[in-house]
Amino acid sequence: MSAATLVLLALVLGLFVYDVATTVGARRALWLQGLVFAVGAVLIVFPEWTTRIAHLVGIGRGVDFVLYLTVLWLVRESLVARRHRREDQRKVEEAVRALALRTAVDVVTAQTPSASASRTE
Repeated sequence: MSAATLVLLALVLGLFVYDVATTVGARRALWLQGLVFAVGAVLIVFPEWTTRIAHLVGIGRGVDFVLYLTVLWLVRESLVARRHRREDQRKVEEAVRALALRTAVDVVTAQTPSASASRTE
């Protein structure tokens, strides 16, 4: 095994350990990530397999095959992140609206003379 292979395997393992340590909930996503990392580790150890797989699906080089998969995965991650960002933005907008309405009601209530004050006049 070459030094580059060992470094790449250490990087894959380190990334997975970091994600396990910092992820709260989302265990299903961690299982999927573990599977992807395991496949990646196998392909790091046996790079000729990527060329064989690439030839089976009609792609010339194994590197191209891996790059195509990586681009597809990144596009998927981008779309998921965008959806989460929009959901978070919607929640913040709802909270700001609720706070604005509550503040407006408090201001109107504070400016309206109370019934007891109007009786004393």
